[in-house]
Amino acid sequence: MDKETGAAKKPSAPTDKKSLRNWWIKTVLLLLLIGASVAIMFTLGNYVAGDEQVGFVQMIKGINLPLLFAFLGFILLYILVESAKYAYMLKMYTGKFRLRTAVKVMFLGKYYDGVTPFASGGQPFQIYYLYKKRDIPRGAASAIPLARMCVSLFVWCLFALVLMSVAPNYLESSAHISVSATVRIVAWFSIVLNLSFPILFAVLSFFPRFTMKAMAFIVFVLKKMHIVKKKYAVTKKFVHGVREYCTAMRTLITKWYFFVPLLVLSLMETCINVCIPFFAVASVANVPPSGDFLLQIACLTIISQFSAYLIPTPGNTGAVETTTSFVYASVLMARPEVSAVIGWVVLVWRFFTFYIYILSGVGINIFEIARGAVRNRRARNAQEQNGPNASEK
Repeated sequence: MDKETGAAKKPSAPTDKKSLRNWWIKTVLLLLLIGASVAIMFTLGNYVAGDEQVGFVQMIKGINLPLLFAFLGFILLYILVESAKYAYMLKMYTGKFRLRTAVKVMFLGKYYDGVTPFASGGQPFQIYYLYKKRDIPRGAASAIPLARMCVSLFVWCLFALVLMSVAPNYLESSAHISVSATVRIVAWFSIVLNLSFPILFAVLSFFPRFTMKAMAFIVFVLKKMHIVKKKYAVTKKFVHGVREYCTAMRTLITKWYFFVPLLVLSLMETCINVCIPFFAVASVANVPPSGDFLLQIACLTIISQFSAYLIPTPGNTGAVETTTSFVYASVLMARPEVSAVIGWVVLVWRFFTFYIYILSGVGINIFEIARGAVRNRRARNAQEQNGPNASEK
């Protein structure tokens, strides 16, 4: 239990045998998917570089340490800025600056985004975690993760639209090798589709009656599918939550002076987000950093990530690795120093921005499972030693 909140720590380990078995199956499949993604990265790298693809030892020797430290520094800065958004909204809704809770909420979202299709599971688990906080209103508990998601996604999509519109030449190399038209179209479609979600959430917050009716209809459908058992209780709970959520969201939207810091933090996060793969390429490939190269990597990252968003794997695992390797290779193969380490570049970038959250969550769950098993065995041994009447005494 979390001493601060009284709520179970997240990610929580499964308890009963059925959920434990399902968790192990999902975890093994996810790890296999990550392994397959790594294999795809290096397969594409070998295809591009041929015999010039470097090995692990050569890659380590060729790393530019100052640029690697800059890469790690930007990752820490990203975590700090992402956590600051949650801390700011907690301060706005509760009057308390709670950085520790904000960091927990951020890591919780990263982990569950990584283990759910379309990276869509982070917000529900963040809401559940905040619901357990007695001093946080339920409307705020719903609004904080969703508002953070909406604002971040809105800024990220606008940033992508502007950059892709003003810098299309950065999607080509000096050898006139460019990203295929199909990949570009898919990325543009994904940008527009993702931009519609925050707009939809914002509009629905001003129509609470329609939103509550839609929620009641969803519960009705879930009842017919035998997913929900108690229709009235669930409908009442959800409708009440929607009402509080709409009120909290309207407060955020109508009071622009509350909204501006969140927009600024989201813009900072977006800029940091495109700098991270740039420093991954620059450090691993030992390429001198420049403004033009930064803009090129930013455009390639936008194309690859938005293309991968449409593939429903857990956390877009495999999709991001494949699209990034393909997109980077199609343009950067004119740079021998980069094409020879494309597989390593994508691996380093994904490890520190995605795999590390998944592996940490899996490790925490395994530790919780093992600790629970040890405690249960000790409790059984103690009960056997004290006799059957020990609990009654």
